[in-house]
Amino acid sequence: MLVGMKKEIVKQIGVLACKVSCGILCLLLLYSCAPSDPEVNNFDNVGFYTNLKEDTLSSIGKKAAFYDGRIYYLSSDLGTQGIYSMDTAGKNVRLEIPVEDIRSINVRNDGIYYAGFAGIRENEVGPFRDFHLYIQKHNETSIADFLRDVGYPEPNSRYGGNVWDFYVSEQGVIVICFAEVGSYRLIQLRDVVSFQNGQTVAASEYDVLNQNIAFHYAGFNQRRLEVGRLGELYYLPDYFSDSDYTGEFLSHCLSVIDLNAKDHVVKMMTGSYLGYNDGSRDYLRWFCRGSSEGFILASVHGLEKYDIATNTVSDIVTFNQPENVCAQIDCGNNLLVFTELLRKTYDLDYRYSNELKQTRALAESLYRVDPETGEKQLLLTLERENAFLYADAKTAVTGGGKTISIYDISGDTAKLQRTIEIGHNVVDFANKTDTAGGWLFLYQFNEQTQRDELIEKVYFGS
Repeated sequence: MLVGMKKEIVKQIGVLACKVSCGILCLLLLYSCAPSDPEVNNFDNVGFYTNLKEDTLSSIGKKAAFYDGRIYYLSSDLGTQGIYSMDTAGKNVRLEIPVEDIRSINVRNDGIYYAGFAGIRENEVGPFRDFHLYIQKHNETSIADFLRDVGYPEPNSRYGGNVWDFYVSEQGVIVICFAEVGSYRLIQLRDVVSFQNGQTVAASEYDVLNQNIAFHYAGFNQRRLEVGRLGELYYLPDYFSDSDYTGEFLSHCLSVIDLNAKDHVVKMMTGSYLGYNDGSRDYLRWFCRGSSEGFILASVHGLEKYDIATNTVSDIVTFNQPENVCAQIDCGNNLLVFTELLRKTYDLDYRYSNELKQTRALAESLYRVDPETGEKQLLLTLERENAFLYADAKTAVTGGGKTISIYDISGDTAKLQRTIEIGHNVVDFANKTDTAGGWLFLYQFNEQTQRDELIEKVYFGS
C-alpha cells in the first residue's frame, strides 16, 4: 500500500511538473507568436478615449479645435469626410480639408496642422493605419507632407513613419510623436523626434537640467527623472544620459511642455499606456505645470514637485493602486486630478478591453488638489460606463448611457446643474470624444471604412 501511495505521489508530481512546463511553454509561445497577431497594430481604434481640455477655446485638439471664432472638427457634414469648420452657434458649416481621419489638429495663425490618415500600410504583423503630419497654409489649396518635404527618412519598422501626435512652438520647433506598430507588447510605445529648421535634433543636443545627477526618486516613484530642454520646450523621456545613444528618438516620451505658450499648454503625447506598473515603484511621468523654478509632475501613482535649484524631487499627493491618475487640469491655485479605478493589473485591464470588449475603468473620480499642501478633495465619482468629458475650474461635463450631465464644481462638492439627452451611448468601446467652443463631438470607429466618424455633436455651454 505504501509503495502504491509513493507511486501515486510520484505520478501526481509528474503531472504537476508537466502542467507547469506546458504553462511555461504556452507563455513562451504566446509571446513568440504575438507579433503574428494583427491586433497589435490596432491600438487607436479600440477602447473608449476622451480628450480632456482645460480650455474649450484651445486651438489644439485630437478631433476638434477652436480658432478665430470658428470650431474645426472632423466630420462628413456636407457628404465628404474631412476637417470642417463652423461658427460657435453651429452655423455656417464649411469643408476646410478633405481627409479620412485625423489623430491630432492644431489651427494656427499660418495654417492648419493635422496628423492625417495617409492610407493602409503593411508590416511583418499585418495592415495598420498610417498617419502623416500635414500642413495647409491659410488661403492656399496645396497640402504639405512635413516629413517628406524635410527629407526625413522612414523610421524603422517599429514605427513605420506613423505619426501619433505633434506640437508646434512659436519659435518653429516641430515635435512629432511616433506610434509603435508591430510590437509583441501589451502596450504601445510612443517615441518623440524634434525638428528645428527642417533638421532632426539629436538627443545629445538637448540641455539636460540634471545631467550631473541623472537619478532622482520621490518617495513613491523609483523611476529615474531626467528633464531635457530645447529652447522654450521641456521634455520628459525615459532617458537622456545614455552615452551610447546618438540618435534622435526620445524613448517613451509622454509629455512636452512649452513654458512660453500663451495658454500654458501642456501637450500630452500618450496613448493607451501611461506607465501602469504592478508593485515595482517605477512609473513614467508627465508634466502638469512648469516655471523657471521647477515643475509639477504626474504619474499614475500621484503628483510630485521637481525643484530645479536644489535638483530634488518631493511627493505632493499619492493614490493607492488600482486607483490611478489618468489626467489633470491646471486651474491656477489648484489642480483638477482625474483617476481611474482599474483592475488589479494592467494585463487584466488590457485583456478586458481588448478581448472582452469592455471599458477599462471600473469607475472614474475627480479630485481637487492643492499643489502646495498636497490636500486632496473628492468632488465626484462616476459609476462604470460613465466618463468625464470636459472640466474647468467651475464646470465638469460627464457622459453615461445617452445622457450628458453638467456639474457645478466651484464648491466643495459637485452639484448637478442639468442634463442633455442625446441619440447615442457616450461610453462605447469604439468611441472617442473631443470638445471645442462649448461643443462636444462624439466619434465612433467604423470597421468597414477604417476611420473615426462623427455620430453626434451637442452644445453643452461655454
